[in-house]
Amino acid sequence: MVIQFIADHNLEALLERLRRYGELHAPVLSDDGVLRFAALTQGETSDLSALRTLLPPKKYLLHPQETILNYSADTGYQLPVEVAPPLILLGLHPCDLAGINYLDRIFLGDEPDPIYAARRAALTLIGVSCIPDKFCSCQQMISPLKALSDLFLNSLDDGFAVTSASLRGDELLEGIKDILEEREGEMPEDSRRFFGHVVSEQLRHELDLTLPEWQELADRCLGCGACSICCPTCYCFDVLEFSGLDGRSAVRVRQWDNCLFKSHAQVASGMSFRKDRAERFRYRYRHKYRGFGALQGVPSCVGCGRCRVVCPTGIDLRPLTERLEEVRHG
Repeated sequence: MVIQFIADHNLEALLERLRRYGELHAPVLSDDGVLRFAALTQGETSDLSALRTLLPPKKYLLHPQETILNYSADTGYQLPVEVAPPLILLGLHPCDLAGINYLDRIFLGDEPDPIYAARRAALTLIGVSCIPDKFCSCQQMISPLKALSDLFLNSLDDGFAVTSASLRGDELLEGIKDILEEREGEMPEDSRRFFGHVVSEQLRHELDLTLPEWQELADRCLGCGACSICCPTCYCFDVLEFSGLDGRSAVRVRQWDNCLFKSHAQVASGMSFRKDRAERFRYRYRHKYRGFGALQGVPSCVGCGRCRVVCPTGIDLRPLTERLEEVRHG
């Protein structure tokens, strides 16, 4: 078969052409030694072989804190005007692409979130293949989530095979055709194969409230929230309203929250639906591996390994997952 190929020595030229279509962001190793998605300045390059950023790309779609309503005594509540300039995200691994696919199902469903929708429409996704490491679990599970992108770069010895999966991707291919080569060869397997499966529904027993592992995990958990912050699919948020000093205006904001926080399940009276940390751990587990709400049966874990990397007490849910969910390898 004929493969569209871009050689390593043409990657800088690729970055320059991509900048014509929007602000370019990619994994960048910052001065503090943290790998994060950030803007690529002119002449700066990205390490496309880097395995995982500290924060997932959800930060571009769901800001840690954002205004969702403005209020004034004269006009009442008004949606903010979301101006989302074109943004190119380069270097997304299949797990992060699947994470965005999950968020799309949540926020672009029957009643689309207008802020999310505006940002998503302005976003171009360019994926890149990767090799899972000891923290990853994408290779240990099958997922109905799809690792969708506009362009995908499949790593070869001296460059990347480039494929398009959308009209926007076709436009990008046309814009970089002068630095592409046509080669004969077979497209190598990549980690997108772990996603996009049709998963048959199986009747499984409800997770036992008395399972001793819940308490064991809760005893180790510090409740710091790092696992939720770095998760590509966690979208729990709190809604707060702040009045202006003039007494005639206010803003309503939403900000990232965490289902492991005791305050997350509290209501105005002080009652909590999940008082014990073990109960909260069970709830989080069900969300990650059993699905939740309208997406019941669709696991939201994409196996990126971030939660295991950042957890200060080294909590790893995989052994429990393998036992409860009967994960099939291969």
